Amino acid sequence: MKNAVAAIVAVLTLGSVAGAQEMTGEQMFRQNWTSAETASDGLGPIYNEASCHACHWFGGGARIRIRPDGEVAGAGVLLRHTFIDGTGDPHYGVQLQNKAVAGVRPEGVADLTALQVGSGLTRFLASVRFASGPGRTADITMSLRAAPALDSTGLVAQVSDTAIIRGADSQDKNGDGISGRVHLLQVPGEKPKIGRFNWKATSARVEDQVANALWFDMGLTSSRHPAPQGECTLRQHDCLAASGSQSPDLALDFDNGRIELLADHVRSLGLQAKLPDAPRSFTDAGCSSCHKPVMAAKAGGSVSLYSDLLLHDMGDDLTSYGGEGAALPTEWRTTPLIGFRGSIADHRLLHDGRAANIDEAILWHGGEAQASRDAYLALPVSEKLKLTSFVLTLMSSMPVPTRTTTVQENR
Repeated sequence: MKNAVAAIVAVLTLGSVAGAQEMTGEQMFRQNWTSAETASDGLGPIYNEASCHACHWFGGGARIRIRPDGEVAGAGVLLRHTFIDGTGDPHYGVQLQNKAVAGVRPEGVADLTALQVGSGLTRFLASVRFASGPGRTADITMSLRAAPALDSTGLVAQVSDTAIIRGADSQDKNGDGISGRVHLLQVPGEKPKIGRFNWKATSARVEDQVANALWFDMGLTSSRHPAPQGECTLRQHDCLAASGSQSPDLALDFDNGRIELLADHVRSLGLQAKLPDAPRSFTDAGCSSCHKPVMAAKAGGSVSLYSDLLLHDMGDDLTSYGGEGAALPTEWRTTPLIGFRGSIADHRLLHDGRAANIDEAILWHGGEAQASRDAYLALPVSEKLKLTSFVLTLMSSMPVPTRTTTVQENR
């Protein structure tokens, strides 16, 4: 048996994922994958980043910086282009891939600009320079996505399905104005599953979310996404040719064992921390209606997340335009407030990173959260500071991970 070091050398030599059986989950997370020279496995043909670490720096989320001229520079920011029903562009698919392996043109590049929209708030405008085909298809909507922080993933995985279901009130029977609902995921041939991960609760298990990211973001195959061409469509002929998609029985880049190792690493990124008591204003403003302090765990006891893991209508200002699964364009999963995100440089908030701080994130709340936003605005300045300081403490409640193992990476 090869040892771990030999396995990493084999990966770098072959330029693909082959030979990576003995890499740890952390090594896979940090590894810069490359495309194979003679086979159709490995990175691409089109992709966004060559490693998990590139988008999730030390397990955190996207890093976004606004330059003085309004140009937005970021790592871990993606562009979705879908019809209102959630189906992807017929030429470019669901996600714009801005990088490609040798001999293949990337789909294009999204240039981001920050626009001031009043009350000190910022919105990002995306302008796409398409490189591999026609321009934007009629009726296609575009929506930015900032890579979410992964630090609360392990805690989210511990919450029981029953706890999520019990928190739902889709008809607002209690009359509190909050009508959170479960995102029930329908998978052909399987029982419905309860979504809990990602911005719109579109994955039920960490393994599913890992497999989705590998395929959409890096073009790496697994049993969940075996197509070797990644997300390139039938109209992208150079991409199809480079993938060798006509060849049957290709080995998967990530078998189920590797997916499990990588998922285990993601689950390990955050641990339950001792948390301070919430100020009265957090409850009085209605924040705890959705950002519930605790939820019941699968194995008994409770998990502190400050989320209900439900979908909520957040109003037109936070619409994503295209749907995702059963989630409507204005619906978003309540983001857990627990994590180390507050300690990461250039970390911004909300699904596209438009909010620079907690105050701005609250001001973007609408829909079911409009009353809470208004209650927050009515607080004295001292109480606003107590509330935002408390949330920042929650977001900084976990230590920022440090590199614990040495992994040779392609540069």
